Amino acid sequence: MGAVYAYSFPGLLWLAGTAVLWGLAEYAFAGRRPEPRPLLLAALVLLVGVAPEIGRMIDFKQFETFDPNGAGLGNLFGQVSPFEALGIWPSGDFRLAPGDGAVPAAGYYLGAAFALALLIHGVYRCWRGRETAVLVGLAVAVLAYVAARAGGTAYTAAKAIEIAAPLCALTILLPLTREAVWSFPLAMREKVTTAACLVFFAAAGLCSALALANAPVGPGTYSSSLTRLRPLVENGSTVVLASHELLEDDHGINYIAWELRGGRVCIETREEAAGKAPPGVRYVVAEGSRRKPPFKGLRLRKVASPYVLWEVKGPIAKQSVCPLIAVRQARQGPAR
Repeated sequence: MGAVYAYSFPGLLWLAGTAVLWGLAEYAFAGRRPEPRPLLLAALVLLVGVAPEIGRMIDFKQFETFDPNGAGLGNLFGQVSPFEALGIWPSGDFRLAPGDGAVPAAGYYLGAAFALALLIHGVYRCWRGRETAVLVGLAVAVLAYVAARAGGTAYTAAKAIEIAAPLCALTILLPLTREAVWSFPLAMREKVTTAACLVFFAAAGLCSALALANAPVGPGTYSSSLTRLRPLVENGSTVVLASHELLEDDHGINYIAWELRGGRVCIETREEAAGKAPPGVRYVVAEGSRRKPPFKGLRLRKVASPYVLWEVKGPIAKQSVCPLIAVRQARQGPAR
């Protein structure tokens, strides 16, 4: 149920594939067949739990970032490195390429090589220990990433990396934590295992903390009303007037640009607005009364509380003077 609400139906593809291959592996290695009764009960519980999401799952195929014929970027700059699934990626923004942040590129590749060596060790030890559920889940996640990278978009590939990341960490840490020894004296193998476990915990934990500390969060008072205006403004230039507090303190530019993605969107504070709408703008979105337009020459188009959509009367200029940074963010979305 968590996978459905987080990833919609693509999350079920990974789980279904894992369940089928795990059942086959259990039968092949141990001769065990799954009992049908608990499986049917689990399927019934799943169906009841995800029933409110069925309509959205049907519409999910229309989502633009999953269209191989479209841009397929969402809020990304391009393809995300699959090495990020290994847990050691010292950047506060997962979209940046190695070396684009404060840490040199060598730091990224050194951490990825260390984690990859531990992952290979983990796969070997899990195979020896017949941890079929872990290995099958990891294998299906890898296949999902390969399929998304080959036939999907950068956005779907990034989602596949997101699914694989906790499985990589589990495969790495499961044998390490079992083999690590926390008493002295230690043999050489125990020293290496314990040190590797501590280093991975520290490096992966630091990278996770860095990503969380740099992630934009906000606004505090979220409203989905802007999404109802998106179909009306997607074919024209729009200026959004917002409070200084929303834009500066609550990362409102990212939020507004994402909610109105697809069109040409300008974002500025209410204090900057004066006189009349900027040249080339067809629509104006502002908070406030439906009886008092922010500029002259506007007519009411739609109310989606707390926002009001206004439309410029008459013809408009072909060129817009929207700030380029706002336009770019409207196409890419926020760094979530």
